[in-house]
Amino acid sequence: MLPLQTGRAIAAAAHRARALSNTAAPDKSHPTGGADSTPTFSPGLHSAIMELGVNMIEYSVALKNLQKLVEEFSPLGELSNEAQTRFSFIDRVLEDCLGWERTEIRVEVYEESGRTDYECGLPRQLIVEAKHAKDPFKIPPRRAKTKVKLESLMAFDAAADAAIRQVQQYGASRGVGPVVVANGPQFIIFLASNLNGKSPLKGEALVFDGYEEIVLGFNAIYETLSKFGIEERRLEDQLGEAIPSTLPSKLSALCLNYFEHKYASSFQESLKNAAQLVIEDLGRTAEVEKEFLEQCYCESGPLTQYSLVGKNLAAARYAALFSRSELGSRIEPVNPKKGGKRGAEPFSEQVLQEALAKRPVVLVGDVGVGKTTFLKHLMQVSGREEFTNAISIYFDLGNQATLSRTPKDAFLETVRDTLRDGLGMNLFGMSLMDVIYQRELKDFDEGFASILKETNPAQFTQERVALLRRLSENTETHLRLSLAHISRVKKRQAIIVIDNADQRSFDIQQEAFLIAQELASSWNALVFIALRPQTFHASKRSGTLSAYPTKIFVIPPPKLEDAIELRLKFALQMAEGRIPIPSFSGITLHIDSLAKLISALLRSLARNRELYEFIVNVSGGNVRLAVELISKYLGSPNVESERIVKLISDQGYYDVPLHEFAKASLLSEYSHYQEDSSVATNVFSVFFRDRREHFLSLMLLGYLSWEGAETLQADGFISVTTLTQQMQSAGFHIDQITSHVQKLTRRRLIETTERRLLDTGEELKERQLPEAFRITSVGAYHLKKWCSDFGYLDAVVFDTHLLDDEIRSELAAEVNDDRLLARYRRASKFREYLDATWLAFSPQPYFDWKSTRVASQNSFVRVERRLRDQGLL
Repeated sequence: MLPLQTGRAIAAAAHRARALSNTAAPDKSHPTGGADSTPTFSPGLHSAIMELGVNMIEYSVALKNLQKLVEEFSPLGELSNEAQTRFSFIDRVLEDCLGWERTEIRVEVYEESGRTDYECGLPRQLIVEAKHAKDPFKIPPRRAKTKVKLESLMAFDAAADAAIRQVQQYGASRGVGPVVVANGPQFIIFLASNLNGKSPLKGEALVFDGYEEIVLGFNAIYETLSKFGIEERRLEDQLGEAIPSTLPSKLSALCLNYFEHKYASSFQESLKNAAQLVIEDLGRTAEVEKEFLEQCYCESGPLTQYSLVGKNLAAARYAALFSRSELGSRIEPVNPKKGGKRGAEPFSEQVLQEALAKRPVVLVGDVGVGKTTFLKHLMQVSGREEFTNAISIYFDLGNQATLSRTPKDAFLETVRDTLRDGLGMNLFGMSLMDVIYQRELKDFDEGFASILKETNPAQFTQERVALLRRLSENTETHLRLSLAHISRVKKRQAIIVIDNADQRSFDIQQEAFLIAQELASSWNALVFIALRPQTFHASKRSGTLSAYPTKIFVIPPPKLEDAIELRLKFALQMAEGRIPIPSFSGITLHIDSLAKLISALLRSLARNRELYEFIVNVSGGNVRLAVELISKYLGSPNVESERIVKLISDQGYYDVPLHEFAKASLLSEYSHYQEDSSVATNVFSVFFRDRREHFLSLMLLGYLSWEGAETLQADGFISVTTLTQQMQSAGFHIDQITSHVQKLTRRRLIETTERRLLDTGEELKERQLPEAFRITSVGAYHLKKWCSDFGYLDAVVFDTHLLDDEIRSELAAEVNDDRLLARYRRASKFREYLDATWLAFSPQPYFDWKSTRVASQNSFVRVERRLRDQGLL
């Protein structure tokens, strides 16, 4: 059986081979495919597939198999029923002539639309419907042309009409384009679904009427229906019309100043600066960093109670970091709990074993999980004694000072500064030089230059100094020897931490790991390097880590609500002056107002579960993003902060409502929703002119969160084949599915095995889709809470291609009206448009829009109540 990913890799290789071929294609309008029956596929197709190590049936062999089959079968033709036709002819054509393996062919596949005779491919890529050979279709005269309009075939013969409509419905409802009606020696081949917005029944078909035409025109059949022809989409090349390159313009195109930032008042701007400094930045300054780490660091503990994904998924955060095909790969917690309490020992035994084996300790953690905080807490708090008794070197590759130099040069400068400034070493003192270059000096003293010691002492000394100068000019060796010397003298282990490598380019990350390997093996140091999962796997694929043992250490995230509470309490102490804030000349900060807002937010988080639920899920366990969400709310131009501070001053408290906090996250610093700068993803976006596609992202999320699907994989990952087949059963084409899966992954609503981000088309062409996917808490929040909310619909309607001209014109009339009544009408009309679109679907056990929208009805009721209070509704 050939996996989908391998098949697509073959198709890509074949496509490249075809592109390089200069062989002219013969006339496809003739059933023989040209005077000499030369196949229309590229001569490079076979060699391209052979490069990938996959066997295929060569055209010449396939043709001989067909000729033999026809000789055996044709005498039986008039006596054949449907079962006999299938057994004697169609089965063998698919396997012996078109290269489909038996394990890739499913028969009698039942779904709501009916029962298909054959479905080929995993996931399905071709549907074949077999009919009685004794009842031939009537084919209209066509002057030996292969291509015939479907409407002509259907109008000419009622039986052909019924068969074409039947298989077209099968293909359309199961997301398959290529379909075949096989009536014994009659083949009608066409596309049952397309993405150009036109009816497939308005298109053309390839028609082969009788054994002679099938044999003479087999080159066209082989090209379009063979396994690799299907993978290479040759039938779409022959019959498909171009997919429109543009969709209807979005409402945003009609909106004045849509892409401009929202103006912030001086008060809001001041609060923004204060929030960024107090909540995000000051904890990292040297003056307060140790106190910050002591008060704000959170060990990983019990799972958050606010996550919308199942506990088994949350607990398996780092499951499937490796492909199932990667034998021996395993992960270990960097510091497992012992005796119910974590932190008693700064390192696990496995970490020390890696260090003794002279390998760098690879610490892997997701973005914002706290890799840097973990390392700094380890150095300054939990492992302070070990690091105090060691020579510790902290190398921050994300520091601006390192950007203009190579990683190695920047690292060596860090070592030099640590030894010289931190330990007070004179790196060029004679007492040090005499020791670290003892062997070289001994060779010099006892060599041919020794004669100068007595005859010309000055020259001897001069040449000896020149030797030391040359030796010390090799900076890397000089620093390595200096570090080894002081480590021996002071009897202190050298510990080197390389942090934030994943904030740099991929090439620099590769170089950083090579440096870490060299340090661990040659510098006799305990070396830590922190990476993201994506970086680790990219390095594995590129070869940098190919020979590296696949044991890695993961940094589990803290319980996010605890981390948020500690951060806010620490920020409140700073804002209230209990922890001194460094002075900033020329910057006006409303610190008192910030303290009031932080107090109100702490009170609201304790009282309103929805706030924590929003922050925990939308941040996806990313502590850094959670802190940014809070900071943006406190200084957002879309929040009436001055009014809120006044209310707090007047009544002593303020309860932050969810819709107000979420609005700051939705819009960021803009007046309107901009997906690239928002934490919210437009799950109603479409890539093709198919109105049903508005729900494809939600259906993908629904299936990945469905308990019935999760049972297939204990860690929540669902195979790409299963996921694709489910969406095909809902009538979506594989191109649509791939486009939405790629976007959802890039926006982190779902995640893949190996944590690939699918952020470039080149990566998909090279490696194809990953083997499995699962939903994240970000995706779960969009699915279960956000997608039908008033504020969300009000925002994303501007960013959605509306595939109904009447609705679009109606909404365009008030596109520049930002008053609440206009916003309410717009969101309501958009929801009605989605309601009408959903009528084309039957409810699935994993997703039903009608049920989903009920969950957010209160958000519309809240707006209606406010409009009634204002006398506007």
